[in-house]
Amino acid sequence: MVAENKAKALKFKELLSLRWEPVAVRLLRRGEKVPEGLGEPHIRLRYCQAVVAARRGYSLLLAPKWHACPDGAAILGLIEMSPKLKSGELYLRFRKLPDLKVARRMIEERPVWEAGEYSAVAIAPLAQANFEPHVIIFTLWPEQAMWLCSADSYFTGERQIFETSSYNSVCAELTVRPVKTGRINTSFGCYGSRASSDMDDFETFLSIPAQRVDNVLSALEELARKAMAEERKKIYAPPVVGFGEAGEEADCQVQKTVTIMINKDKCQGDGNCVDFCPHGVLQLIPGERGRLVASAVRPDLCTACYTCVGQCPSRAITLVES
Repeated sequence: MVAENKAKALKFKELLSLRWEPVAVRLLRRGEKVPEGLGEPHIRLRYCQAVVAARRGYSLLLAPKWHACPDGAAILGLIEMSPKLKSGELYLRFRKLPDLKVARRMIEERPVWEAGEYSAVAIAPLAQANFEPHVIIFTLWPEQAMWLCSADSYFTGERQIFETSSYNSVCAELTVRPVKTGRINTSFGCYGSRASSDMDDFETFLSIPAQRVDNVLSALEELARKAMAEERKKIYAPPVVGFGEAGEEADCQVQKTVTIMINKDKCQGDGNCVDFCPHGVLQLIPGERGRLVASAVRPDLCTACYTCVGQCPSRAITLVES
């Protein structure tokens, strides 16, 4: 189990260029054997703090007695929700919501487990996890989250439907919901998780339920063959950006002219530019000694999307707008 999880963690880290370890989470039922390699914390921790600690390399067992946040422990089905939390009163005390009606609706709609459903939570870096996780929680930058979403859609074409409110982020949104629905979910953190951890302002979370992990990883490997590398090289970014001042009047009807310059000596005639052009601007025609080279047959249709420039392996194409 550890070797398999370690291999997956290494692939995720390599493909996504992750800074933090992916975190494996398993909810343990009463009587279930505690996985090896977990330690109890020396102080009580919020569940979100434990997940953030695990991304730094700590493997933890969080039984109810070690949960510092009664809200999170109750959402995870470890303990009964206290009357003050269940009523929504505390959300008003923190001034996080305007009135009890709103607080009660938020509480009713968030995903939770019944008290006693689970007895403890196993939390560890995926690379060290000696257990089969229910979910894997990633700490990400937006670009990395984008690729995980693309990977989740890769084999089906389905779009994600995320459920988040930034209340009870790590417990409800990143753990309970993915396990209940079997679908990935994202969260931007919440008041508690950001106020009690070193989660960076520019980071976000994404959680993948166990049954989707292998497909997502396989899709990432496919995306890394071409699309990810090209995006990270910014291959469609125009090479020159003008900084001239705008005129006093703007005529939005004036059509820019795009000049497409193709270095015939560099052109390999592979047809990438032709295949990727969305408007049929380019075509392969016989050049010297019958060698096929790219030619702009309908330059008037060019929108300067720079796809041909980015996809040309020999960098033979240059666009000039005037």
